[in-house]
Amino acid sequence: MKKSLAILIIAVFVFGCVDDELKVDLDVNQELAFEGTFQTSGSDEDLFEEVALKISNGFYKTTTSLPFGYGAGKLEVSGNSINFIDTLFFPVPALFGPSYVLSGEHHYEYNGQQLKIWRTKNVGSIEYNLRIME
Repeated sequence: MKKSLAILIIAVFVFGCVDDELKVDLDVNQELAFEGTFQTSGSDEDLFEEVALKISNGFYKTTTSLPFGYGAGKLEVSGNSINFIDTLFFPVPALFGPSYVLSGEHHYEYNGQQLKIWRTKNVGSIEYNLRIME
């Protein structure tokens, strides 16, 4: 009886700790291309727009479907954080509002095919859902 109970406890522990979601570290030194959408929520304007991201040798280029929606610069990854250091940042005219290009520190999850990037600020949140382009 004790042996069966010990086996049951071990089985519950081993199989209960299995993570069904595959998580892969994003290698910013590879050449990768993603496309998808981003969505804002909790701010004055809720947007759902297209976005593209290219990564190569520790640098990135990104575009959105909005005016002035272009960014590029250095890319750093640490744990589940990704930092877009935009070297092309310029003031966006108030007429067009923010461009929502990837810039600054975000959280990310990557499974080898899909890349989710998000952050929350005091004015709302933004989430990018991207898929790798073959």
